[in-house]
Amino acid sequence: MTVQEKRTMIRPLPALATAAVLVALLSGCSVSVIDGTDTPASTTRGEPAKEVPSASPDAAPTDEGEHPLPNAGTGLDRDSITAAATTVRRCDSSGELTILDDAVVARVEGTCKRIILNSKGSMLVTDDVTSLEVIGDANLVLTGSVDQVLVNGMGNTVHWSGATPTVSDVGSGNTLTAG
Repeated sequence: MTVQEKRTMIRPLPALATAAVLVALLSGCSVSVIDGTDTPASTTRGEPAKEVPSASPDAAPTDEGEHPLPNAGTGLDRDSITAAATTVRRCDSSGELTILDDAVVARVEGTCKRIILNSKGSMLVTDDVTSLEVIGDANLVLTGSVDQVLVNGMGNTVHWSGATPTVSDVGSGNTLTAG
């Protein structure tokens, strides 16, 4: 067997290993959406929804440079987080905003078409959003109405007002609630 033949045989192994890891990681994933009614919403995998208690604000990262949640003992408090905001952002002329900073406490003013929060340990208070993407870990987003929510990471909390949006949760320990 030539060296080239051996290389050709070895190449599929990393792809197969990656696929096996992804299958193992995703096999236990589900999403629970709590929409403020007595009947939990269904999950994306057809499994019965489990009511997930609201994540404790004390669980937010507190590494040096990261901000603990204001009023940690009282839960999700839009006014306190807005008051603690270290920055105010607006969507650009196309209606989009991307935040890449870790441990930011921000207020996003105005209606946006799309907000992407790619961060760790951040808090965001927004008005109405068409599409919200939260990528990273231990983020908290309080938003007005939202049509679509994508969460990719661990330990994120997204809280919206209004009707339950289309939700995609790729991760674990995320809390997605309405109220």
